Amino acid sequence: MFTLLLAFFAASASPLPSELRILLERKQADSLVVPLRKFENEHGRGSEGGEAAYVLGQLHYARGEYRQACDAFGRAAARLEPGRKSVARYWAGLSWLALKQPDQARAALEEVAQSSEPLRAGAVLGTALAWELSERPDRALQSLQDLLAHNPGEAAPAALERVILLAEHLERPDVARRARDRLRRDYPRSIEAARVAIPERAPTPPPGADGTVTVQIGAFADPERAKSLAESAQRAGFPAAQVIVRGEGEARLHLVNLGVFGTREEAERAGERAATALGVTFQVIRFP
Repeated sequence: MFTLLLAFFAASASPLPSELRILLERKQADSLVVPLRKFENEHGRGSEGGEAAYVLGQLHYARGEYRQACDAFGRAAARLEPGRKSVARYWAGLSWLALKQPDQARAALEEVAQSSEPLRAGAVLGTALAWELSERPDRALQSLQDLLAHNPGEAAPAALERVILLAEHLERPDVARRARDRLRRDYPRSIEAARVAIPERAPTPPPGADGTVTVQIGAFADPERAKSLAESAQRAGFPAAQVIVRGEGEARLHLVNLGVFGTREEAERAGERAATALGVTFQVIRFP
């Protein structure tokens, strides 16, 4: 966990305060919360206290404790130097997104998109996801198209995949086709390109049709991550959860699904249960 936390700091181009580094080196990851909060309080409103709050937010986020992460990143943004505030606001936005609170997420991420060029692409992508959560696919699609028209950077494959799904939902096949072609042409080895090669979302099947659809809850290049999610799904009450391999070589993808369902409605209900139990997103697709 310490390595993970240091990686977050390296990505944000900020040196770790020496006292804070020593604290992280001496404590186990599972016992860091109390010492970090104490360090934060002892350093008051200064930037070192803000850095401690930021590390605490990263720790909570990595552990899936998104409500606590929001609080910590909020305190960090109030204390950090101006150049670092955007980073804390960015992670606060992602935490609100994980909590499925789109209004709060969008407020934070839109601010970051306007104030921090290095974080702009990721913030716009997050803003689009927030619009999706608000059931505004039209606004989400427009945000993604604006991003892709400029400099999407590393966010491009994920943005293109979302454009494909949104355009299909909005019955704009030409937009979906262009995004799919660009994804396959410019990012052929990405996980997103492998995913769009998988059969698309299924239409509502006829009543009583057997083995028509499945619920996909994950797609991974790493087989161990796929296996772990499938086992978690089985423990959560989905005994038919399995891993299916698609693609070859560097494009190989390990898909996790919940089994086969006779109707789309049944599959949607299973997906909702999995989303609540496992904190995953899902899509209903044709099977096999």
